[in-house]
Amino acid sequence: MDPTGEFIQIVAAIKLTAAFAFAGQMGLVTVASMFLGRDSIPIGYVWQMIALALIYGSLQLIAFSENLFKQMKTLGRMAFLGISMLAALALFAVAFQWFPAQNLRCWLIFIGLYAAVAMIAPFAFRFVFWLGGMRYDEMLTAYKSRHGNSAKE
Repeated sequence: MDPTGEFIQIVAAIKLTAAFAFAGQMGLVTVASMFLGRDSIPIGYVWQMIALALIYGSLQLIAFSENLFKQMKTLGRMAFLGISMLAALALFAVAFQWFPAQNLRCWLIFIGLYAAVAMIAPFAFRFVFWLGGMRYDEMLTAYKSRHGNSAKE
């Protein structure tokens, strides 16, 4: 493949992952804001979420690239992605003063919430893909019923 086409594929992959990450972040921040009694999200938070979504998209591309990690198993790739993203989030937490950086209790809550989301997310994605698979199975069944035996080959 030519370098331009490869670059476009990389950008498209990062963009797609970043879009899903941003949507997830917006959902989490919206729910958290509701519990905190806020009815809006400051624009600075939105820009931070955009930056973090792009970082996540890039890290995921790196983690699951066959060019960089030829022998690494999926669990290792997920660990790399999880630890790298936790480091990025920690840097943002300190840089943007999400909570008092010297407070150990805040860090324990932060890491605990991250771990909970990191454990729930794969199951949520699996559920979404399962639902999508059911939809495509229904579509395939409908296609086969319309086209008879010729679709079986």
